[in-house]
Amino acid sequence: MKIGKNPLLALASAAVLLAACSQGGAGSPSQAASNAPASVAPSESAVAIPPPTSLITAGQLVDCVDIEYPPLEYFPTADVTDPNAAIGFDVDSAKAAAAKLGLQITIRNTGFDALIPDLTNGRCDIVWSGLFISDERLAVADATPYMKTGHVVMVPTGNPDAIHTAMDLCGKTISIQTGGLVETVSAAASKDCTDAGKPAIDIQGYAKVADEFQQIVLGRVDAIWETQEAVADWMTRNPDKYEVAFVASQDKTYGIYYQKGKTDIGDAFAAALRALKDDGTLATIATDYNLDPATLDAIE
Repeated sequence: MKIGKNPLLALASAAVLLAACSQGGAGSPSQAASNAPASVAPSESAVAIPPPTSLITAGQLVDCVDIEYPPLEYFPTADVTDPNAAIGFDVDSAKAAAAKLGLQITIRNTGFDALIPDLTNGRCDIVWSGLFISDERLAVADATPYMKTGHVVMVPTGNPDAIHTAMDLCGKTISIQTGGLVETVSAAASKDCTDAGKPAIDIQGYAKVADEFQQIVLGRVDAIWETQEAVADWMTRNPDKYEVAFVASQDKTYGIYYQKGKTDIGDAFAAALRALKDDGTLATIATDYNLDPATLDAIE
């Protein structure tokens, strides 16, 4: 595998937690990620962790995933649409955890805005889909942490608008994915602008990450505000065209969400995560998708 320079690490060594990946064609997954395995085959040792007992169907795990977020969850090629054929760190790790717990897993492709509602309405047992752990989500569901992360602001190479802080976005146009923490924090940043007597940030929200990123390609926005994983993946697929203007946060954590009161699910996945971290399975999956295994220190 050809390894290139990570664009986010070039900005600041502490700014991101991703390793470099090979350059692929624009609009397609990076070479490194597309070569990653579609499933994970952990050791076939006896199941040491009791499976949860409050699943929708005994022995069956339903995982709601928004399959459009490389390198965490995506389809390997444009002609693949079977959710169970999706790949990415989250999907492969969920399959490994299910195997560790002796469960059959079904991946249910779910829109981003519907992930938590579908969970709370009993349409899935877990949501393992690159969701920040936030107070808003924890008010309606519980979560087990699995990866450290953050979000950054991306601009065209050369940073033509000299954007270095959130206040530099006052009066500028940005695109975001709606329904997540970035929507909340960017709205707060816009309020900071108006409180300081400056123009608000023009925030353009999109349900799909691909549509969000397309706006900067078309020149409709000055910047993208997104997670570091999504930005790094985009930059490696579009080399020399974009750079990180500034790191908005490095104190976030992704979580596996499950219904309130179903502590058996939380306990089982916490144990499975620890086991898969200890035996190196998760580190291997992270490396396959050019993610830094150090981000797995979020696992308690």
